[in-house]
Amino acid sequence: MIIHGRLQWALAAGVLVFSFAAVIASLLDGGSSSTSATTTSTTVVVNTTTTTIPVPLKHVVQSGESLFSIGQMYSVKMEAIIELNNMDDPDKLAVGDEILLPQGSVARVAPVTSTSVTNSSLVTTSTP
Repeated sequence: MIIHGRLQWALAAGVLVFSFAAVIASLLDGGSSSTSATTTSTTVVVNTTTTTIPVPLKHVVQSGESLFSIGQMYSVKMEAIIELNNMDDPDKLAVGDEILLPQGSVARVAPVTSTSVTNSSLVTTSTP
């Protein structure tokens, strides 16, 4: 191996110094070999729960709601609500109006996610 630059000389010298230090450390240890290892294990479990609530057959219109937003809330097409309620002018929706919902409508509820640590252990080993 031919060493040309200062960096290569510095790396070679560093390898030699650390090798020498390792040999001295093993001799000072008295020849006994002792190894200690620490292992930490952590398991994280993520639980996702989707809640389905029973849907009433009627919905009371609240302030700011439209047929489109109500349809999205219950996963129903706006046209199905208009047809079921025989609405001539769907834009004339008033607060407090009760509208019927098609059978099988399901309200969307945001999923609840929780995270918990279920296992944590510390292992130490030593070789004489």
